[in-house]
Amino acid sequence: MLVLLFHDRVEHAWLYPLIHLAWAGGIVALIRKAHDCPRAPWVQARNWYHVLSIPLAFRELHYLVHPINPKDLDPLLARWDWVLCGGVHPTVWMERWMHPLLTEYLQIVYSTFYFLPLVLGAFLWKRRDHEGFHSALVAVVTAFYLSYLGYLAFPALGPRFELASLQGEEIKGVWLTAWLRSTLDRLELIQRDAFPSGHVGISLLVLHYSRRLGPIAFAFYLVVVSSLTFSTVYLRYHYVVDVLAGVVLAVVSGWVAGAIRRAVDRVPFRWGAIGPAVPSPLQDEGASAASLGDRSRGNEAS
Repeated sequence: MLVLLFHDRVEHAWLYPLIHLAWAGGIVALIRKAHDCPRAPWVQARNWYHVLSIPLAFRELHYLVHPINPKDLDPLLARWDWVLCGGVHPTVWMERWMHPLLTEYLQIVYSTFYFLPLVLGAFLWKRRDHEGFHSALVAVVTAFYLSYLGYLAFPALGPRFELASLQGEEIKGVWLTAWLRSTLDRLELIQRDAFPSGHVGISLLVLHYSRRLGPIAFAFYLVVVSSLTFSTVYLRYHYVVDVLAGVVLAVVSGWVAGAIRRAVDRVPFRWGAIGPAVPSPLQDEGASAASLGDRSRGNEAS
């Protein structure tokens, strides 16, 4: 819709609606196939196609955000940080605490963001917690797309570009930091994706749903997500206000996802069709006991 509204600013604007329609048609066909033929390959494809669609949509932003909204808000966000943090720029102030080992650790943790939702989803599915899997899936996907709308509405490159002239020290790690940073830049391209922080918002949602895996998994995710949240500012990817907006993103996405699921549950094409309703071991035992009881009563009656 935005591409059509700003078609005069976007190069090859006519191509985007065609690609989106073709992709949407493929998704609808996949959903229908998984519904009509609920076998493992189709169900898995139905549940995990977002692994392709989300990165493709994110990459598309590189070609859309600046043409649609050409005014970067970095000066405003940096000013908000300055006021919020008592007259200092957080990324500049943090230089006193920088150490190569800490930088290395935080850069590695920051890079795990791209795997946190996948690992959570894989474990929930393996545990046959389909309710938890679909709840997390809808919430995380909602957060991704809401964050993309935020990038279009509030384009900003982040403090590593806006405040580069004020930084007195470069980001230096030990072995992997430089490679990870350059690799992320090549894969993501240079995006105006600072506000809100999708890293923070989506990681908080993952942390929330990790409780379903037990206390040990939750403790692990708590350490990772806490470190990741700190790394977004330490590594100069985000302003502090981006992080705060990421918290709001998590809350809003959770609420919107709940509303979406309640709406979907009211229609005949139910969530149960997405994955096979596999009973838990306790349910199996209960069903077996009930069946034996029925047979026993039938024998006594005869």
